[in-house]
Amino acid sequence: MELRHLRYFVAVAEELSFTKAALKLHLAQPSLTRQVRNLEDEIGVRLLERSHNHVTLTEQGRRFLFDSQKLLAMCAESVAAVQKMGLRESSQLNIGYVANTHSGLLPATLGTFRKLCPRVALSLFEMTVSKSLAPASD
Repeated sequence: MELRHLRYFVAVAEELSFTKAALKLHLAQPSLTRQVRNLEDEIGVRLLERSHNHVTLTEQGRRFLFDSQKLLAMCAESVAAVQKMGLRESSQLNIGYVANTHSGLLPATLGTFRKLCPRVALSLFEMTVSKSLAPASD
């Protein structure tokens, strides 16, 4: 079984139409029908009930749809995670601050940042005025 078979099945199951799913996937409808039939043959279970102009999910099809959607979502998350690694996105932000200066600014800023970037770890370092003005060392 290939991921494309899952994508094809999910599209048909969500649309409950081979024609609409084929349009959504930019495929020829007969090809899509054949691919879904091949998937059913491979796993040995009828996932869809077909009539002339009507498609419904079997009980097995409903379960397989749920699991297929989870698998496809996991694959998308995995791809996004490794793409972020490839971009060398930082997952940690270190912030040096001087206490009692602009006391309301830091909590408000950090609150907004946390909402926008919930997966980035924050490390706060309290500094003195003399340390904050000193040139950075390598």
